[in-house]
Amino acid sequence: MSLILIADDNPHAHRMGRQILSQEGYEVATTANGDETLQYLAENQPDLVLVDTRMPGPSGFEICRRIKRHPKLNQVKVVLLAGPLEPFDPAQAEAAGSDGVLHKPLDAYSLIDTVKSLIGESRVTVRDAEPVASLRVLDRSAVPSELSEAPEPGVHYSAESSRDLDPFGVAVQAALSDGQEEELQEEAVRQAVNEVLIAAMPTLVDTLTQRVLERLRQL
Repeated sequence: MSLILIADDNPHAHRMGRQILSQEGYEVATTANGDETLQYLAENQPDLVLVDTRMPGPSGFEICRRIKRHPKLNQVKVVLLAGPLEPFDPAQAEAAGSDGVLHKPLDAYSLIDTVKSLIGESRVTVRDAEPVASLRVLDRSAVPSELSEAPEPGVHYSAESSRDLDPFGVAVQAALSDGQEEELQEEAVRQAVNEVLIAAMPTLVDTLTQRVLERLRQL
């Protein structure tokens, strides 16, 4: 059975991706940050990695780059997951060596089409690939050199950013794509709202802080 890793710090992406891909017969594993993803890759060799471009620890761009430069992992397919509220640079994705890009919230049909185009239909396989050398998250000296390179500047998550975009215009359009099952549609909308709230939080905090300070000055 083909193995797919979903590396994302958003639990909604885990649930939705697992539900969609499991129904197609794929085996699915999940990780929640960059370091956890590197540890998983040191001990397992998935057929495909779906990785969030911006998450705690090494970003999706960094992880993709390290996979493609690693002698035992460079055949693994990597698809970058871009949030609807985050700026995305196609040139950076190309430089990292990604095999594709999907925009969240995940659309069932786009996800399945992308996966099948890269690794084919789910199938029972004999997984005889030799495990990659062990990696301990808290000890960077233990990471194989191809996976332990210094982070590239500017690729870690930042809440700065997408404030000038129309988040619901992008997110809801993906969530309400034609033909999507109601349960998946509900999960997609939930993820879209979650993404919007996370991105809006810094602005909301700043606004409320200023209003409280103004009120205190009036007392």
